[in-house]
Amino acid sequence: MRFHHRIKSAQVRLFLYFFTLAIIGTVLLSLPFCYKGGKTVQLIDSLFTTVSAICVTGLSTVDMRLYTLAGLVVILFLIEAGGLGLVSFFTVFLVFSAKKISLLNRNIIRDYFTEDSAFESRQIIKVILAATLAFQAAGALVLAPILKNAGESHWIFYAVFLSVSAFCNAGFSPYSDSLAQFSGNGAICLWLSVLIIAGGLGFMVIANIIGVVKSMCSKKSKRILSLHSKIVLLMTFVLITLGTVIFFFAEKDGAFSGMSFFKALNCAFFESVTLRTAGFETVPQGEFSPLSTFCSIILMLTGGSPGSMAGGLKTTTLFLLVCVAYKRASDKNAPSVFHRDIAEESTEKALAVFVKGVCLLCVSYALLLVSESSSLKAGTFSTGELFFEAASAFGTVGLSKGITAALSSAGKIFIMLLMFAGRTGITFIALGSLHKENPLDSLADFPKESVLIG
Repeated sequence: MRFHHRIKSAQVRLFLYFFTLAIIGTVLLSLPFCYKGGKTVQLIDSLFTTVSAICVTGLSTVDMRLYTLAGLVVILFLIEAGGLGLVSFFTVFLVFSAKKISLLNRNIIRDYFTEDSAFESRQIIKVILAATLAFQAAGALVLAPILKNAGESHWIFYAVFLSVSAFCNAGFSPYSDSLAQFSGNGAICLWLSVLIIAGGLGFMVIANIIGVVKSMCSKKSKRILSLHSKIVLLMTFVLITLGTVIFFFAEKDGAFSGMSFFKALNCAFFESVTLRTAGFETVPQGEFSPLSTFCSIILMLTGGSPGSMAGGLKTTTLFLLVCVAYKRASDKNAPSVFHRDIAEESTEKALAVFVKGVCLLCVSYALLLVSESSSLKAGTFSTGELFFEAASAFGTVGLSKGITAALSSAGKIFIMLLMFAGRTGITFIALGSLHKENPLDSLADFPKESVLIG
């Protein structure tokens, strides 16, 4: 009972953290100085933008051209607080304040950050902050001269804004067309892609890679990539590559028609990257074919990797489910990957995350169908566009078919809840799966019986 009480306490603290940010952000974005001309927006729109920012989603019911530099600074603060807030929450609230790491907190660190339960909490914080500042600063330094050459008057601030938004996988852009005006600028798309990928890998994967590189450059004992890092890097490569190929060939005579080969390839690659919970847009989503839209939904729901800025069901979840489905006869009880047997605990958790996540999405979509029934009957948007919106919110991607502003107040509330669930719900599921086994349970089992499948 005490163990479960501490789990629930952690969930409540995480909820209060985001709830407090939502209140602060909504109040600030309701003030006149955030908008050009001093004309404010409705309270629900301020709340919607705030939730989207702290959940690093990128969906907005307000044209970004309406915000002043002060308004963009507020959004930037919310993105950073929301992005860093989730990945550093456990160490700050559950670990850092304690002299010793409890068994519960060791499990949380192992499940959310690294498989090494002895990893120092202070070292985790240093890795998170150092990686974040390094990538964001490097991204801003590279983007600033590129934006200046492109004729941007606020090139310094916009470079910082885009760098933070990209690394946090937020997808917010200071431009009303997102990044459509830079669709032919390979340098901007490339550097933003690097930031998005880095933000979606997970901090401990980045630390693992840095450790391997350092060991290769020194004479000390050689470090190797962990199984988690190998799976994350493999899935990232496969998903981006497959996405790029599908988008390129599906849209060469569609959304990319009239583009040169390299511009079309650049747009296809960027689309494949940004769909992994970032949400920037170089080509309007309404121009894509049904095949590309279907592929987009799969990528959005998959999301990034555990312990990262990204949302979604996570790459490792999808990988483990595929491993279980296609387990070889020689694998016996556990699927084997990279000469390692995957623990049954991991596969059970992957299945739990997937099933609960899909159920949550289905229920939310059903509620949206009810709340938006009048708009659907009027033909304002279709059920497919509404599902795309729901998948984008749950995956904290931020891409839209252009229907966000047309949602009813109830619909906006449901989308906000989906964004929050996509950002923190998977963490709640992971926390809920941590349980302390009763010693008596191991002494007796119920009789086993088969169930017909298929």
